[in-house]
Amino acid sequence: MPISSEDLQIAGKTSLDDFLRNQPVDQIAVDVPLFRKLMSKRKPFLGAKQNIVAQIRKSHDSNFAWAYGEEPVAFNKRNTIEQAAFPWRRAVDGFYIAHDTLFSNGIKVREGERGAYKLESSERVQLTNLLNEQMDAFRTGFTEKLSLELHRDGTSSEDAVTGLDALVSMTPETGVVGGIDRATATYWRNNAEKSIAATTAGALATAMEKQWRNCIRNGGSPDFILAGSDFIDAYRQYAVMVTNNADAGKVKTVDAGVGSGTSTGLYFKGVEIVWDPQFEQLDALESPEVSWEKRCYFINTKYIELHDDTIDIVSPTRPYNILALYQMVNLRLALVMKRANAHAVLSIA
Repeated sequence: MPISSEDLQIAGKTSLDDFLRNQPVDQIAVDVPLFRKLMSKRKPFLGAKQNIVAQIRKSHDSNFAWAYGEEPVAFNKRNTIEQAAFPWRRAVDGFYIAHDTLFSNGIKVREGERGAYKLESSERVQLTNLLNEQMDAFRTGFTEKLSLELHRDGTSSEDAVTGLDALVSMTPETGVVGGIDRATATYWRNNAEKSIAATTAGALATAMEKQWRNCIRNGGSPDFILAGSDFIDAYRQYAVMVTNNADAGKVKTVDAGVGSGTSTGLYFKGVEIVWDPQFEQLDALESPEVSWEKRCYFINTKYIELHDDTIDIVSPTRPYNILALYQMVNLRLALVMKRANAHAVLSIA
């Protein structure tokens, strides 16, 4: 038996909904750790004309002084608040399945209203399998691409979201972020240190200690460390000292390949250094002056948030002259930074 075009559209939307909602994006595979971390603390975005605005404190304007007796007290008018505006962007993706492809898999589509036809059990299984394969590939591709774009600086397209490379920049003294010019607003600069001589004894650990203190001075300890392969290899080889004095008389084994997947098993200040496989993709895509694989980010997720309006699933009406099932998704989002100097980026030479 055939399936009506209306029933097919409903089946397609239901399948896509199952894949996107029953497998939440914050539970996705660990090969996109930045996106996974951001989604774990995502904030709902209810709508805005163009920007998501964050109120930030740029100074205290303290008028502190010592006084005695009838010494007059000086008063000042304080201007401590600035607004950072981050434009939201819309991520979209879509695909179609030609009716002839369905027919090749034993499913015939006929024009008709819902319930006009009823599939046999074998046909229903075949349709489900075909839709599941399409939906799984679609979900994975959308997530990986979105995660990749959240790393970048937002210049790949006029409609691209401003990502990590702009917010926590290798050149924090330049550029306009959230509408604030970093050339003049020193409070809006992240911490950065480039070309660390990792092979020099103590140099890497010292640089990391310095930048960690800079972050603590401006908002507390980072809670997420993200790094590329070259940085992690240098840290393991030149900055980590393994000691084990327990059960001194017993035979021991040491495994240099600690960790599992993107979890490296390497820590700094009690925070695990997470390997980001997408850094390699970014190097191939951008050929940046400072290689992503040589970078390490100290991020305080209290001050960087992903705002989104949740994925909207759309089943567009097919064109009059094309026989196919169409499916698409929309997601409006912005990456919002509330404090710049609470984060740091380092790179080895």
